[in-house]
Amino acid sequence: MPIAGGVALLTIGAILTFAVTGSIRGIDLHAVGAILMAAGAALLLLPLVFGGMSPPKRWSARSRQDAIDEADQGHSAAPRRPPGAAGPTRQDRAPH
Repeated sequence: MPIAGGVALLTIGAILTFAVTGSIRGIDLHAVGAILMAAGAALLLLPLVFGGMSPPKRWSARSRQDAIDEADQGHSAAPRRPPGAAGPTRQDRAPH
């Protein structure tokens, strides 16, 4: 969403700065356009600057069979185990 907003502000600002030849009493359209272009550039650059500072995301993967087994047992969520924890595998489970 910030990308679309930044591009929109840049576009509107460029139109006001470079393409509009009219004027409105008391408003400098070229200055408004320059301000909008600066805001659009800032909006585009902020995710790049602050995106590298976020902690890495932890992803977990579940197989389709795990989800089917979970649904068969009537559980809404799989119990979470810490990474590397030992436990029964799919082959160790008894059939239903």
